[in-house]
Amino acid sequence: MGDQRTIVFGLDGGHFELINPWINEGELPNIERAIDRGVTADLQSVLPPVTSPNWKAYATGKNPGKLGIFWWENVDMADHRVYYPSDRKNKHEEFWEIIGEESSAGVVNVPTTYPPRKVDPFIIAGAPDADESEFTHPPELEKELQEELEYRITKETPLRTDLSTATNEILDLIDLRFETGKYLLDRYEPEFLQITTFYLNSLHHFHWDNKPTLEGWKIVDRHLRDFLDSGDNVILMSDHGANEIKTVFHINTWLEQEGYLTIESGTSDLLQRAGITTDTLLSLTSQLGVRKFASKVAPRWVTNRIPNETGEFQKKQKAANINWSDTVALASGQGPVYLAPDAKNDEQLKDEIIDKLSELRGPDGQPIATTVYEAADIYEGPYMEEAPDIVIDQAPGVHIQGTAGRDELFTRPMKDDWMGENKRDGLFVAIGPDFGSGSVSDLSILDLAPTLLHLHGRSVPEDMDGKVKTTVFAEESQAAKREVTRMTHNSRQQEINRIREAAQKHCNHI
Repeated sequence: MGDQRTIVFGLDGGHFELINPWINEGELPNIERAIDRGVTADLQSVLPPVTSPNWKAYATGKNPGKLGIFWWENVDMADHRVYYPSDRKNKHEEFWEIIGEESSAGVVNVPTTYPPRKVDPFIIAGAPDADESEFTHPPELEKELQEELEYRITKETPLRTDLSTATNEILDLIDLRFETGKYLLDRYEPEFLQITTFYLNSLHHFHWDNKPTLEGWKIVDRHLRDFLDSGDNVILMSDHGANEIKTVFHINTWLEQEGYLTIESGTSDLLQRAGITTDTLLSLTSQLGVRKFASKVAPRWVTNRIPNETGEFQKKQKAANINWSDTVALASGQGPVYLAPDAKNDEQLKDEIIDKLSELRGPDGQPIATTVYEAADIYEGPYMEEAPDIVIDQAPGVHIQGTAGRDELFTRPMKDDWMGENKRDGLFVAIGPDFGSGSVSDLSILDLAPTLLHLHGRSVPEDMDGKVKTTVFAEESQAAKREVTRMTHNSRQQEINRIREAAQKHCNHI
C-alpha cells in the first residue's frame, strides 16, 4: 500500500505548448504552482497520438500491438472492411484494478473504459465511446449520479452544427467531471482516484488557443486548487499533446494520385451534385430533432455512399466506396497506413511509400512527417498482423486527414474545421510528498501504469511494456527506496485467486 493518496487529473490533449502563455499571464496559478514545485516531463504517447489507443495504453501499460487497437478504426484490407474492435477494450487488466484489490481505486470518465470493468469501489466509463446507460460499476451508482449531480456522459450538440452551444455544453461537462470526482472522493475515500476530461481536447481541436479553450483550462485550474493543499500526491497527465494546424494533408488523395488507391464513384458523385451530403443531412436532422432516429432508420447502402460537402467519405463509408481489387494502400487519419495482403511482404513497395512520405513537403515547404515508421519499429505483440504497416508521426502543424474522395491534396483549416491537432508529446506534472521536483526525460505513457503500481506498493505484471520511473520520486520517499518487483502471469493468477478466496471467507464470516 502507498503512503499517500494519489489523485490523477487526466487532461486529454494537454501540453505545455498550449498553456505556457496563459501561465505566464497569470491565468492558471494553480497549474503554475504544481509545475514550479513538482516534477515535470514531456510524456510521449504511443503512435498515433490519439485518444484511442492512448488511454488504453495508459490504463494497461501495453502497446497497441498487444491491445489490437490502433486508432478509432482498424482497416482489414483482406476482408475489405473498416471497423473498431470494441470487444478488445476489456480484454486487458487495468492498473487501477490491481490497486483496488487490496486497497481502493476510483475512476471517473477515462475514454475506452466502456463497458466498465469491476473496480473497487467504483468506475464511471468515459466519453466519447461510452453510452448514457450502464456506464458505472457498481451499477446502482449510475442512478445516484444522475439524481445527485445530473451526471451525463456526452454532449448533445454536434460541434460542427452549433459550435457555441456545443462549447458551452463542453465547459459544463469539464466542470461536472471534477465535481463528480470530489463527490465520490468524499463518499468512498479511495486511495487512488483518476478524474479525466476528454472534451478538453475538443476545445483544442475547434478553438485552439482562443478564449473557450482558456475557459476550459481555468475550470481545471480552479478544481486543482482544492487538491494542492490536501497532502495528497497530485498528478496532471495527458494521453497526447496538441498544436496548431497550419496544413491539412489529405493522405488518401495522395495515395490515389500516386496510384496506390482507387475510389469508386457513380452514386456518390450524383448525390453530391444533387446537394445530398452528410453535412446537409446532419444539419437538417439536428434542426428537426430527429438525428438519432434518422441514423437508425436510414438504409446503410444509402448512408455509406453519401459524401460530405467536399466529396469525402468518412470512416466506414470508405469501405463501401473503394475499389479493393485495384487498391494497394489505404490510410486512416493521423498516421496509420495499411497495405493490401499481397503488398504486406513487398519490402520494396513499403520502402517506396515510406521514402515518398518522408520526402513529401507541404505548400509551405515543410515536411508532412517527423518520422515515417514501419510497424515493427513501434509495435510488438500478438496483433501485429492487424497493425498498420506504416505509421506517420505527423510533423508540427500538420493534420493528416483520413477521409477519402477529396480532390485537393493540401488545404488550410476552414470554418468549422479543426484548428488544433494532436501531437506525440503530452504533459506530465506530479506534486506531493512522494514526488520530486525539476524535469525528467524519457517518460512514456506506457511507464505510468507500472510507476503508479509501484507507488502504491504493488508488483508490476511482467507483460506491461512500461518501466517504473523512479526518477519522478523524491529521494526520501518510500517509493524511491522500495525495490521494484515484477510478477509473472502465473504469480498474478495466484494472487487473484488468493484475493478471491480471502473475499469469499470474509463474506462467509459475515
